[in-house]
Amino acid sequence: MKRLSGFNWSLCGAGALLAACSQMPMPPPPEVDVVQASRSTQLTPPPKLVPQPEGTPLPPRDLRIAERWPPEIKQLIDSMLSLFPKGERPPNVREVEKKMGIVLTERLLKQEEMGYLSKRYVVSGTRYMALVSGFPEGSDLEQRYYIDNGRNTGGERRQVLTLVTSPPQSGFCLDPYELAVYTGATFINGDTTVHSDIRIWAPAYVWGLFDWSRTGRYIGQGFSIVIGVNPPDQKREPDSTNCVQTITVQGRYLAKE
Repeated sequence: MKRLSGFNWSLCGAGALLAACSQMPMPPPPEVDVVQASRSTQLTPPPKLVPQPEGTPLPPRDLRIAERWPPEIKQLIDSMLSLFPKGERPPNVREVEKKMGIVLTERLLKQEEMGYLSKRYVVSGTRYMALVSGFPEGSDLEQRYYIDNGRNTGGERRQVLTLVTSPPQSGFCLDPYELAVYTGATFINGDTTVHSDIRIWAPAYVWGLFDWSRTGRYIGQGFSIVIGVNPPDQKREPDSTNCVQTITVQGRYLAKE
């Protein structure tokens, strides 16, 4: 996997990714059983994941894998995966702020955003924002929240939240394979670039899959991630996997005009 530094993912690119997702028959997001997750703390953690040959199935879903994560990382992931419950009323801005512990500040839409966005917010107040700053709007490491206008999806609107989990911000390398085992989710390629052929594969839950997208973007079930190579000056144990840089979740609903 090549380093992703300096690669900007524009908001339009994000919109294209979401549009592409809407054309794919995606299963519902995996639900995190909070009671089971709580009880799992009484059990012995599973052995550390050991990479296997490419194509080898990953271990079955196991909530105990999160016992090796900092509590705030687990809380962030659990909150994100349950933010947009299927079939229920979508949360409003204040509810998103309260559940995620963030501050959302609406900003004016740019001219190029008006065709597909309804509202756009700047994310602040998160635990990791103060550690590293200076990421330009549109970069892979930008935290964002927006609501599209449904014009390109038959009236179906999306609420989209992206938060950062990269090591420089969080101080922790979230292993994408551990995240896959925690959620039990399969992944497809989230690469929407147009200047080269894009590798396409059926939803996969195997070792090696997180080396298949040349942009490091992967679409799971109800969420998507961007992964990248760890900074060379980061002081931690060597790891054969890349770290999850950002996590994105989205809710879909029919707007009531």
